Amino acid sequence: MKQYSCSALYIGVDGESQQVTIISNSGSLLIKTVPNDQQMVYLPAGSMDTILYFGKEITENQEMYTLDLENPETQIKVSFLLSQKDSQELQNQLRGKQVFYRSSNPRILAQIAPGIQLIQTQDKVMIEKIATFPKTMQDAASISRLGQLKQEADILSLLKEHEHQNIIKLEEIVTDNEYVSIILENCQGGDLLKLLNKKTNKIDIPLVMVNLLQGLKHLHDLNIVHRDIKLQNILFLDTQDGNTLKIADFGLSCLKQQIPYYNPRCGTPGYTAPEVFAQQCIYDEKVDIYSAGIILYNMLTLKNPFGNSKNMQDIIKRNISGLYDENHLASVKINNPLGYDLLIRMLQKDARNRPSARECLAHPFLNQENIVIEDDENSIKNQAQKGIQTTKRVKI
Repeated sequence: MKQYSCSALYIGVDGESQQVTIISNSGSLLIKTVPNDQQMVYLPAGSMDTILYFGKEITENQEMYTLDLENPETQIKVSFLLSQKDSQELQNQLRGKQVFYRSSNPRILAQIAPGIQLIQTQDKVMIEKIATFPKTMQDAASISRLGQLKQEADILSLLKEHEHQNIIKLEEIVTDNEYVSIILENCQGGDLLKLLNKKTNKIDIPLVMVNLLQGLKHLHDLNIVHRDIKLQNILFLDTQDGNTLKIADFGLSCLKQQIPYYNPRCGTPGYTAPEVFAQQCIYDEKVDIYSAGIILYNMLTLKNPFGNSKNMQDIIKRNISGLYDENHLASVKINNPLGYDLLIRMLQKDARNRPSARECLAHPFLNQENIVIEDDENSIKNQAQKGIQTTKRVKI
């Protein structure tokens, strides 16, 4: 996104006005005084300390548009007047990069999960993820949820500047006096788990893997590690088109250099790379390759590699060992040797032996005629029966 600058008037507490220049660059907001060019306000991209509110003010002579900046902690508020054109352009520049006051209440269409709902605004349907502000410092659950959502907002704000067709889009970050939320595009096609569990569905496995790995390559090129790749976090705009795949849920994601400091032991048992469980807990982006390998196993076999035990500790023990069930791979090895070869490479217990996303994309399995999961009696009927089951991510 290119830099945008415009003129505005700062309105002081005494009602006096002063000319300023407002500059937006990649989601940051800089306001300088005119003519001495002194910095008045600077908000880095992704800042969640100051809340922006765009409105309009009608005077006897003209209609002016307002930009208010408010810091909830210090109770400091500053106001500026600017033109309608500049107001609209600044909103476009800052959407998804700064926190906005909610300008209107959307219609809630459905509650998807705790803290996640489907909403409809004037022009589109979107997903909203909400975290309430903790009322006391003892409210550990709210503090944790808010911290996780802020971390997700930081990562998604960075990705908004480097968009990719296989990454879910952040539309806006909004708040009121009780909560903060992130607004995401709605992937109405549902997730890959539901797609696998549909009896009458065909899945183009190489196409799904190509799009998943292209998304991961984009993340890894930006030094972002997702850390929770699983069936439920792979969404589609259209279930009939594997090219509409979107990687979602960045609540456990972080920059590579943040791994030791931000919940290093995290993920979903059954998908997590073995090195995450190690005592030293030293790992890198190759954990996402392992998790993507589990997804490939799921699609090729319609089974879970570490079984379907209801005891989470059993799954974790098998996951730590890295000894996936090879019985389900017998027919895959014979009928789909290229798919089998890519799979065992991605599921190497030693991360140093695992290919990168770029190397996976060059594998012959992803450069041949499409392999699909056909309708048959062995297709998974639902999550509760045989095959692939829903799993819950945890801090390990």
